[in-house]
Amino acid sequence: MTRLAWAALLSAAMATGALAVSVGEIARKCGDDAKAYCDGVGYGDPMTECLAEHRSKLAPQCKVIVDRIRNGESVSLF
Repeated sequence: MTRLAWAALLSAAMATGALAVSVGEIARKCGDDAKAYCDGVGYGDPMTECLAEHRSKLAPQCKVIVDRIRNGESVSLF
């Protein structure tokens, strides 16, 4: 696929809100923060809410993930 086609596909996905944060991305970028600030909290919405409550203490890459979810991106398994 050409770069132009990929760019068009990405633009369309962004416009429709089709982008999502993967569980793997959350684990990689927020795993240490989740252990430090949200140990024992359930997965899913409770974890997202806990991380958001501790946003000022999070690593920069985790803050980006939390912000993406808070701004409406869904969470996917893949």
